Amino acid sequence: MRHLAALTVLVSAFIILACASPGSRYDGETGKGPLFPVEKDFNWGFIDRKGDLVIPYKYEGAVDFSEDRALVKVDGKWGYINEFGIMVITPGFEEAQKFSEGFAQVKIDGRYGYIDKVGKVVSEPRFEKSEPFSEGLAGVKIDGRWGYINKDGKMVITPRYDRAFSFSDGYALVVVDGKGGYIKKNGKVFIKPKYEWAEGYSEGLACVLRDGKYVYLDKYGEVKLKTDFEGARHFKEGAAVVTRNGKQGFINKTGLVIVQPEYEEAGDFSEGLATIRQNGKWGFVNKRGEVVIAPRYQTAVSFSEGLAIVELGNGNWAYIDKKGKFVWKSFE
Repeated sequence: MRHLAALTVLVSAFIILACASPGSRYDGETGKGPLFPVEKDFNWGFIDRKGDLVIPYKYEGAVDFSEDRALVKVDGKWGYINEFGIMVITPGFEEAQKFSEGFAQVKIDGRYGYIDKVGKVVSEPRFEKSEPFSEGLAGVKIDGRWGYINKDGKMVITPRYDRAFSFSDGYALVVVDGKGGYIKKNGKVFIKPKYEWAEGYSEGLACVLRDGKYVYLDKYGEVKLKTDFEGARHFKEGAAVVTRNGKQGFINKTGLVIVQPEYEEAGDFSEGLATIRQNGKWGFVNKRGEVVIAPRYQTAVSFSEGLAIVELGNGNWAYIDKKGKFVWKSFE
């Protein structure tokens, strides 16, 4: 149960904090390359890509590096270390997130604000919820409505949305009265909220549900690609997950199926490989539709900096390389 709890924390951290900014682990001046959080006997440390322990097991929790800072938990509070394991921002936060564009979200006395990389508060904790900075702006919720602040902490887009997401490709997905639409960075409406389902822009396209069909809009708001799938998602590394007859596969930006819809579930491509689930087990596939690591894991997280997290059952978990070889294991 101990290892299962650790895996749950780590997987959640990777999904919530990492996936929005792939490849964000720090390639430090130490020459050791990216570092990865690991747990042993309730304590957390960091390994390098070879699986060697670089920062000792001494933290109550840890999250991978971003912009040369890593979250660590000490005495129930979160702070930040650098790649040498030196505490550069004293643990004092109820919650904290990874750095993005030089700032990180932190929670103090039940409210969210932002700090810079030396720990200086640049936006006082006054928000009910918050998003990381992206393209110079961050979505924040105050008095039940979402708006956007700039890096000076100034509210530049008035809180008036039911939900607001991070900017990407110059546009942000916003929700009003249960409908999705898009705004520009100056706050002007690009596409009025009218879609029952929508995703943010990614790689120049946004997937929306229009008249019962999943289509992709370009940067001009025009339909670039129509599909006849029962489900579709955003593009990542030139491929998007689609669903047909309850099974998932991938298409490219021309709409051509590159991985047949034959999997129970599929994740985004990252570093050329995507997670897929078959017969209840997870593995990895490439863009030619070839299974490169057979489905045999209870859980799998996308590759980042050459390694992926996998769960092996009974709460045991590990990091593997792109050949499926163990680099580090939570068990002997």
